[in-house]
Amino acid sequence: MSQQNVQAIRRLYEAFAQGDMDAFERGCSRDILWNEAEGSLYAGGNPYRSFSAVLTGVFAPTLRDFEDFRCNVEKLIDAGDYVIGTGRYRGTHKTTGKSLSAQFCHVMHVDQQGKLESVQEYVDTLQEAEVSGRTERIAEELRIPQPAM
Repeated sequence: MSQQNVQAIRRLYEAFAQGDMDAFERGCSRDILWNEAEGSLYAGGNPYRSFSAVLTGVFAPTLRDFEDFRCNVEKLIDAGDYVIGTGRYRGTHKTTGKSLSAQFCHVMHVDQQGKLESVQEYVDTLQEAEVSGRTERIAEELRIPQPAM
């Protein structure tokens, strides 16, 4: 069953890459539980408790904020009922023009029907903050001088 889980997750990454949110939703449990990495750009809605919540709280703002956003999967690791996905998020932030190339890890649980039941994301949140301009805004709010780069 676990190789089937890896294939199910591979299909979800492919659906996302093709912008096929209907196919992505069909691959998810009705009760999906999604957690963005603490401190990440879209963690404010954690935990997301439905596909609709993931779509409006994570996917839509990501595609709004980043031009040519891609989730490049480098490895899928079979862990029984879990699949671990590693890779890089890539894209250009539309406001700052800065490029993103942040490592990610997704720990995903697949239910008995072969559907994605939960996701825990881990990502380089400092890079996300720098690319989006959050570090400059936070420093400005706190009046902390930024080091010259």
